[in-house]
Amino acid sequence: EEKKRNILSLKKGEIAQVKTLADSHCSCKLMTLGLLPKAKVRLIRKSPMGDSLYIQINDHYIAVRNSEAANILID
Repeated sequence: EEKKRNILSLKKGEIAQVKTLADSHCSCKLMTLGLLPKAKVRLIRKSPMGDSLYIQINDHYIAVRNSEAANILID
């Protein structure tokens, strides 16, 4: 069985490619923000309290909650 990896596993500065969005509930919002399959995503930093991530998608910067980030599967 293939291990599913999400953006929570990224280290600061690491770049990955979005594979798919697991949860259809928040995927519409994330896709509107540019998180599409095959998009390059880079972890800029984690919040001080550890409850969200600041990421770069192409030329855009967004913050996502850990609950949303867990649904962003990467290669």
